[in-house]
Amino acid sequence: MFTKKIAKAVFASLVLASSTTFLSGCGCAPQATPTVDRLEIWGLFDNSEVYNKAITAYLNAHKNVKDIVYKKKTCNEPGCADYIRELTNALAAQQGPDIFMISNTWVPAQKDKMLTLDDVNAGLVKAGSDKIMTLRELQDTFVPVVKKDLTFPDPTGQEKIYALPLYMDDLAVFYNQDIMNASGVTPPAKNWSWEDFSSYATKMTKIDEYGGIQRAGASIGYGKNVDRSTDILSILMMQMGSPIIDENWNSVLNNRVTSQTDGTSFSPGERALAFYTSFASRAQTVYSWNKEQWNSIDAFNAGKVGMMIDYSHMIANIKAKAPNLNMGIAYLPQLKSSPVPINFASYWAMSVSKQAAGQKAIEAWNFLKFLTDKDQATDYSKTTGRVSARYDVIVAQKEDPLLGVFADQASSATSFRQPNDARVAKIFEDGINSIVEGLQTPTQASANMSQQLSQEGYLIQQKIEDEKMKSGTYGVSK
Repeated sequence: MFTKKIAKAVFASLVLASSTTFLSGCGCAPQATPTVDRLEIWGLFDNSEVYNKAITAYLNAHKNVKDIVYKKKTCNEPGCADYIRELTNALAAQQGPDIFMISNTWVPAQKDKMLTLDDVNAGLVKAGSDKIMTLRELQDTFVPVVKKDLTFPDPTGQEKIYALPLYMDDLAVFYNQDIMNASGVTPPAKNWSWEDFSSYATKMTKIDEYGGIQRAGASIGYGKNVDRSTDILSILMMQMGSPIIDENWNSVLNNRVTSQTDGTSFSPGERALAFYTSFASRAQTVYSWNKEQWNSIDAFNAGKVGMMIDYSHMIANIKAKAPNLNMGIAYLPQLKSSPVPINFASYWAMSVSKQAAGQKAIEAWNFLKFLTDKDQATDYSKTTGRVSARYDVIVAQKEDPLLGVFADQASSATSFRQPNDARVAKIFEDGINSIVEGLQTPTQASANMSQQLSQEGYLIQQKIEDEKMKSGTYGVSK
């Protein structure tokens, strides 16, 4: 027995020695990092020049990557359905991008196309390398809504990172300073309320002898001709205490909550709809808009409306189309009873596709980490005029006369779960329009909207349950 043990030990030593010789190459140079011939990126809105500096810097630092190509795609249909369709077809044909742009609301519906950073990190750790970025680093680097939107639990309940943000945007109030001056009102204070907003709208509205609106105080009240009407209505509901859709993808916008002021219960969906549409009701004192008005953006650019609620990317549009407009930016109004501000986030991020594999997947995620590091994020923000999603870049942007409000609101900006943003927008817009056109009351519209949202949510929930079944983790939780 002793002799056999010695023999086994000698044999094991010989195997180990031969394996070490094979892996080390007998003292030869270590194996080079695998070459990646090309990384392809699909984006929206940005021209390739926006990324050229970052791409060049990355290629210079990673000689094993031969080329990175950016392709600008189109978004001409609601919810960018045309872009999603092209992406889906390209990936199915194994001709899709390695990196592609997503909206902050898309992860639940489109994550089957995405390779998580955690999957790449697991391979790196197994090979003895460092992780590219951890969940803790994500939380410490970017504003809170990023983790909420761009991570999602796998079938076992583990949070995984699906994308990294390029920037941040949130709703604020654009105002025409000349109209305010003529109406005898001063620029709004930082902590102004929706009651204050209503008062401003009333004072700036001009109605002729026939009841027609000569000058609108605020572009709010209808759905079809108000840019971002869905988001404005959504943030009203959220400020009133509704998450709109719960963790199980059921609509709760019509669930009753308790008022912080008088203790009564109410439906955020119903109350928000009633408030929003009051601006388009001739019977209300706040009447300042109707369905005959121009599109809200065109009306603001033409100097025909005092206030418009929109995102920071509209600054460039206004400067280009109305360079002489005396414009100011005010914070989004809040409820008087709210202890902290609640703002609405909307932004775009970059994700790695499941088509990427091996070293290509590593380089794709490495590039996204590089692209969103402080230096590159600062360059991106300066080039595009957008607010950064990084805490350390936002600090300086808060001093900007136009972007400052948006930057200051970024940390309090949030979102809600959207099973299909195009469908959600249509449901909300139809609900608003039905009230203004006298087809439904706010109570009826809220109930119908809630039912339709739950139907959309059911489809996502079924998809998630199917994923659990396929992975063999059905019923498994944290």
